[in-house]
Amino acid sequence: MNTDNLEEKEKEPVRTATIVGIVSILLNLVLGISKIAIGRIMGFQSVFSDGVHGTGDVLTTVIAVVSIWIAAYKKNDKYNYGHERWSSIAGIVLSILLFATAFTIVSEAIVSLLPGQENARHGIDNEGIVVNTPLFWVSMGLSIASVVIKEIMFYVTYYGAKKAHSTAMKADAWHQRVDALSSIAAIIALCGYYWLPEDNILDPILSLPIAIMVVIIGVKTFSKSARELTDHAIPAEKMSAVLSVIETIVPKESIKLVRSRIYSEKFYLDLIVFMDPNTSLKEADDLSDRIKQALFEKFDDLKDVYVGIEPDDEKHREQEETRK
Repeated sequence: MNTDNLEEKEKEPVRTATIVGIVSILLNLVLGISKIAIGRIMGFQSVFSDGVHGTGDVLTTVIAVVSIWIAAYKKNDKYNYGHERWSSIAGIVLSILLFATAFTIVSEAIVSLLPGQENARHGIDNEGIVVNTPLFWVSMGLSIASVVIKEIMFYVTYYGAKKAHSTAMKADAWHQRVDALSSIAAIIALCGYYWLPEDNILDPILSLPIAIMVVIIGVKTFSKSARELTDHAIPAEKMSAVLSVIETIVPKESIKLVRSRIYSEKFYLDLIVFMDPNTSLKEADDLSDRIKQALFEKFDDLKDVYVGIEPDDEKHREQEETRK
């Protein structure tokens, strides 16, 4: 795993996120392909759809991992501020994939509920294979295993996302949880082949709330990524924490301006503080360094900070910038 082209402080988080991604891909492939095969043989729409969904999740994980690597690349002549926004772009892409997934789930559920689709809900394939076979219990076992594995992968993937500060991987983590819920729906639907042997409507009905959850996650992911791409300011509570740190070094009345902008999972700060006009250049530089050091120690997601020093006089206090 060659990390020579990555920012030094990003190497370990990228390694962690990559390992998490690889494990997720392998598990999704094994579970997905198994469900597709058994679902097709047995004619279980819920198991087959769950398998297709799980196998398709490999793409979202690949996108998340690739975006983390790109975002961690070193600054260069073309990207003076780094590559983190590629992670936000990946978040937009993943949110669109989530919307597409929700649309597919809803459309399949509606079609399955239409008159004339009763045979598709009987738990048999075109050759009349009945549900009460060893493969039925294998299907049930796979679905139960999926719930446990997907829930574990949610926490593992979310941990990797926090380490790598990746919006895309956080979206992928929530997708893992939706998959766990989808598998629960598949379990109930499989039970429905016993409870409602003549017309198992549980499968399509249970798909609808899962689709709603997918849409909610997609909206949150899209909204967050959009804020990151449009220089949105950090939340008010975080700005209060920033001001608290600065005020441990300079008095509140000496802070002229504090501006922030979100940059992917990180943020930038622009500060202007007043100092005595008779202060030496070295003293001003020392103050700037102390403010930067305190902020970097407090916020591990601070990308960079600019500190401007202005003489504390009437002219500079009346300039256009206002205290925030």
